[in-house]
Amino acid sequence: MNSQIESLRLIELHLRMHLTKICTFPVFDAQQVREDIEAHTRFVEIFLDRAPYLRDGEVILMESISALARSLLLVCNERLYVHNKISQLLQDSSAKQLIARGNFGDVNSSNAKFSDAQTRILDDWYDANYEHPYLNACSTEYLHQQTRLSHTQVKNWVSNKRRKEKNSKISKELESFLK
Repeated sequence: MNSQIESLRLIELHLRMHLTKICTFPVFDAQQVREDIEAHTRFVEIFLDRAPYLRDGEVILMESISALARSLLLVCNERLYVHNKISQLLQDSSAKQLIARGNFGDVNSSNAKFSDAQTRILDDWYDANYEHPYLNACSTEYLHQQTRLSHTQVKNWVSNKRRKEKNSKISKELESFLK
């Protein structure tokens, strides 16, 4: 029975980690989160079938897992809804007109500057990921779709931004020595 309690604690920890990830990262795999919740729910159901009488600590743990699973599903569904609405807006005719007018920059020109809209999207991502500003495949794809920049351009922009941030920090630290 003790190993089952430990398994329930691990499920609770795993659900808490998912909730943190969904609330922190701009891009996440919603399908994977849902599959994990379903797997955890099945385990909890099996646990309840085998142990219909729960002690107080077990009841509290089960309530916590239930509340976490409900919260995860709500947050996950809300994030997917917002993501879909943003995608619809980007596919709207006005967004297409912005692209047609060249407001997203000329991707073929090597000296073209990115538009304000593109830079704002990239800056927002960087600010949201300031503690760990490194791209993964999901983030790269997300920024590629949002900005209409190539994957290479997205990676280069983030790399350049990291370098500029690092250099500006060093400059501020050395500024006191230069005075």
